[in-house]
Amino acid sequence: MTADPAPALAALAQRFVASFPAAPALPRTVGREAEFPIVTATGAAADLRRLWGDLLTYDDMTPVFGASARHRDEFIVGLDSPDFSYALEVGVGTVEVTTRPCRDLLEIEAIMQEAAARLVRAAARHGWRLLGYGIQPLTPPSLAIMAPKQRYFSLYRAMGESWLWYTVTASDQVQVSVSRAEMIDQLNFMNLMTPVIIGLCANSPIYAGEVSPFCSAREGRMAEIYTTEHRHGMLPRPMAHAADFIATLAESTYLIVRDEQEIYPSSEPFSAYLARNGPDYDAFLFHDHYIWNSARLRAQYGTIEIRPACQQPWNEHMAASALGLGLVEGMARIAPMVEAQLGPACWTIMEEYHRQVTRYGLRAGEPVPGFLTAVLDGVETALFERGFGEERLLAPLRRRLERRLNPAQEARRIFRSDGMAGLLRHAAVYHSNTRVPLAK
Repeated sequence: MTADPAPALAALAQRFVASFPAAPALPRTVGREAEFPIVTATGAAADLRRLWGDLLTYDDMTPVFGASARHRDEFIVGLDSPDFSYALEVGVGTVEVTTRPCRDLLEIEAIMQEAAARLVRAAARHGWRLLGYGIQPLTPPSLAIMAPKQRYFSLYRAMGESWLWYTVTASDQVQVSVSRAEMIDQLNFMNLMTPVIIGLCANSPIYAGEVSPFCSAREGRMAEIYTTEHRHGMLPRPMAHAADFIATLAESTYLIVRDEQEIYPSSEPFSAYLARNGPDYDAFLFHDHYIWNSARLRAQYGTIEIRPACQQPWNEHMAASALGLGLVEGMARIAPMVEAQLGPACWTIMEEYHRQVTRYGLRAGEPVPGFLTAVLDGVETALFERGFGEERLLAPLRRRLERRLNPAQEARRIFRSDGMAGLLRHAAVYHSNTRVPLAK
């Protein structure tokens, strides 16, 4: 007889909430996880692993090792420094750059400039390019470019061809500290704001060498994966409280299970695992890591992770981070305005807006006239009140809205006129020979 999972769910919810600070950091700390495609001169996916030697010539970098699925031996999966790290993503042609937690976005900007400059120099030695773009433009998803990590092969066994989509995507995520009292409100609000972020920051319209139907092919294709479980995009509905959130996640499939010996695929709901094993918190965190909603709470860091932005053009690379941080800081001001404008059906309205902006970008009709301008006004005020000058980073978003042209729409225009060569020139991260001093 299977035990009732309710007591385990209640215990997990209590421990999950306790993982967040009782009060938010003042000012809120912020970090960035930025993924970049690396491509050859023709636009095909390159292999990041060939750059480790170049990057290890910097004295502050140390290698990080992980287990290979095929041979059970270890290989380099990333490099760490005091201010940032590089990591091999699901696809060998994608690098993730993660900053340390920072006081403000200007610190992150300086750190990211140094991290990207090193990558660009290393890639240039091989005749490759780093792209400020949200997807591999030419190489399609495939097992051939999947990084040989043990858990990736287990996810492939669990999800099949759907998992391979992650071998080509490149997102731009921001992490912002949140407190216990606000965590569920922030989770609901940031998921509600998903279409705002996509509309302004979509940048993945061309992949596999062709124009797709989507401005954000990342989000459009992800919406087709495990659709009944709402593992991607907006949550199925606002969460009432932490216990409701934990119970909702527990009904999703526990895709891969980790024990002392290996990681293996699963096809049962996580609630069934709880009914047998009790409130296994480490197992819950492992399960939660493979649910990819547009905003998710990260107990390990006491943050909310904001996920739906594609990687941005390099000359505007801080725009998505500024938008995410400003939305979190401005929730108390912006959320009532959204509810007043859209009424009790706001979640349903924003779900439809999500579908529209994913395809049409800033050509999609807004829920009400002036909606995006009003949201950006609230974001700008929130960043101004932090007092660091971060609001200047919103300027690209104002220009995009004024022109009704987001990065995806611009990339599509360039590809149609100048082909893959033109897209690569447009998306390339510039090569800077100037060493940027890191903020401390």
